Amino acid sequence: PYRLIARLGRGAQGEVWKAVGGARRGFLALKVLNPGLSINPRRLAQFRREAERGARLAGPSLLRVADAGEADGCFYMAMPYVEAATLFDVIHERRMRRDGHDPEPVHPLADLDDPAYYLEMARVMAGVARALHRVHAHRVAHRDVKPGNILLERRAPFGAFLCDLGLGRDLDHATADQMRDGAGTPMYMAPERLLKAPADEVLADVYSMGATTFEALTLGRRLDPVRNVPLPALAPLLANARPRAPRAVDPNLPAGLEAVLLRALAHSPRDRYRSAGELAVALEAAIPQARRELGLSDIPRPHFLDPRRPRAGRREVR
Repeated sequence: PYRLIARLGRGAQGEVWKAVGGARRGFLALKVLNPGLSINPRRLAQFRREAERGARLAGPSLLRVADAGEADGCFYMAMPYVEAATLFDVIHERRMRRDGHDPEPVHPLADLDDPAYYLEMARVMAGVARALHRVHAHRVAHRDVKPGNILLERRAPFGAFLCDLGLGRDLDHATADQMRDGAGTPMYMAPERLLKAPADEVLADVYSMGATTFEALTLGRRLDPVRNVPLPALAPLLANARPRAPRAVDPNLPAGLEAVLLRALAHSPRDRYRSAGELAVALEAAIPQARRELGLSDIPRPHFLDPRRPRAGRREVR
């Protein structure tokens, strides 16, 4: 029922395509399960659960699954298409610019001066935290919040979308064993989930949101890189490692934003924000203080150019 136009991305689970067709007008994003996984009952059930959860979710910063099914042996789910880049790509581009390279532009945020970048990224990540709060309100834990699962629209005001519920879990039906299964991306996982201890999935997601925001604001990760460590030893090593302070990674980061990150990344779940909504409120409340700390006047947000146009120089906020 759909015609594939261009491949948008590829992952371990399958591919995402820009497509047309179905009951909706305009373009769609079509996620197609890897054919090799469709014969695996567990993977196929996981894909179907993701589609079912995605169809239940609604609200800003969430891409609701509009259709799901099977055609000629291919299992798919269809979602709204947005002209966007992943947060992973934005961070990578900004790192490249910081290190003196001139990469192909993927998003206007990556080309901002530091003060404007901190403020815009804090606002964007507050929106993602609110989206995560909506997921939790639907009694679903995301369990894989990371830069690669966040889309940022390329046009101002840069709407952000939290994607990929492939590892999501229904909060009301999780068993004790399921709550300690350790699924996720280790660099962004809460310590208790790395250790496969019983976890409050909401607070574990808050930690992952904090780890992702840490990287978005500082361009570094909360932990030093770990190399040449066997996988079985990696999780306990990360869980017990001492995180770096955000301003040790980026000394120019406003102190108020650092304080928000430190609480979100508290080792003990009881010391974190009690919800992703609380984290969103804290990020938004820290923005005016950050603006004053950066010496910026209270002026409208900067005007952004199309990222595909030639750049005449970095955009500034005064």
